[in-house]
Amino acid sequence: MKKLMILLLLLPLGMRAQQTEDEKVFAGAEWNWRDLGKGAQVGYAQLPLFGTVQSISVIRYPMRRVRTFIANDSAAASDSTEALALRYGAIAAINASYFNMKTLYPTTYVRDDGKQEGWTTPRELFRVDGLMIVRGKRRLEIFPCDTLSYAAAVKGCREAIAAGPVLLQDGREARESWPVKDKFYDKRHPRTLVGTTADGWAYLIVIDGRFKGQGVGTTIHETAEIARMFGLKEALNLDGGGSSVLWTRRYGVISNPYDNKRFDPYGQRVVPNIIYIK
Repeated sequence: MKKLMILLLLLPLGMRAQQTEDEKVFAGAEWNWRDLGKGAQVGYAQLPLFGTVQSISVIRYPMRRVRTFIANDSAAASDSTEALALRYGAIAAINASYFNMKTLYPTTYVRDDGKQEGWTTPRELFRVDGLMIVRGKRRLEIFPCDTLSYAAAVKGCREAIAAGPVLLQDGREARESWPVKDKFYDKRHPRTLVGTTADGWAYLIVIDGRFKGQGVGTTIHETAEIARMFGLKEALNLDGGGSSVLWTRRYGVISNPYDNKRFDPYGQRVVPNIIYIK
């Protein structure tokens, strides 16, 4: 019994020590920030986290100076995140929410320039539990929202998109625990997320994945941890896997999209919607 008690006491200490080490590594990372205009910046780092190698691309920008948009074009059967971003005159973009890979139609709620262009299907409810909306000209809001509340939540807003799960609320992990034995939640994959800080900055983040020794990817809990270490107050998980890509007009694709299964910037997937800035 004594041995069991000692193990139970030591386990949380070990977990805290590992977390502290990850935070130290993250805090010391060199992001090599580059200017995108209007105060927006892009950075990249490859660093040891969670006992793995993580490859992370990030765009950060002041919401007071940079406008955020959602573009949805299910008819663009050959368009990547980059192609859609160029069409809309973006300075930077990431892939957005979930979609049917055969039809290229969104499987979550999408509001583009005041028009509804998608709805959250019942099959997505195991992960889709939040909204990102554009309030006014420049303010992003991220919050939990179910399908019955979409109409009220987006009233008066020109752009909105449903995704999930919500990763952070008020700077804390959105759930006390995540589903286990679920490959979406507890297996490591490429991930895309959007988040905001308390002082008015927005972040677009891609975590590369499925590249052994170069960019392993993260579980949902680890994704939330990275969002928290960036100092985000609210954060929402977007479509990941082979869809994950971060693009900039000045420097091209910054991340290493997985669709060509090579650790390079050329493996973009065709997607119907993006989040972009200008």
